[in-house]
Amino acid sequence: MKVDYNNIGVGVTAIGAVLSNSDDLSIAKATLIMPLITHTESLYYLARTTTKVQSIEKLISEKTSFFSNFNARYYDALTLSFSSIQYLTEMGYARHDEGVLLKTKSLEYDTKMGTRAKKIFQASNNVSALLSGSDKNLFLNLRVQL
Repeated sequence: MKVDYNNIGVGVTAIGAVLSNSDDLSIAKATLIMPLITHTESLYYLARTTTKVQSIEKLISEKTSFFSNFNARYYDALTLSFSSIQYLTEMGYARHDEGVLLKTKSLEYDTKMGTRAKKIFQASNNVSALLSGSDKNLFLNLRVQL
């Protein structure tokens, strides 16, 4: 049985965990989180304690297979990303100001969230580091067709 991880719970957890590490994210960067997190190989790699990402360019060159269908995954997750952002703002974890998502309180991991959420929280530091570049550079390197 294949499990579908494209749901609002995973979306809120992923964006909330990364936002908890960064304090603020552009809305554009927040939409890049779900395509990274819902790709199982990417998630498990980024969640490892031995993985320390230096840049999106380096990760793409080392793990090319993780990004072969990134554009399709981006558009598949776009509605879910916006719904998750809206949920985070309505629940008081974030607010948005002129295209930027600002953390108002941290989303904390609880064991009741399950093992997938644990992996997401473990990967959130690396995802945050990946998203530290400019929006334009990230979209260009990830080959998201706008």
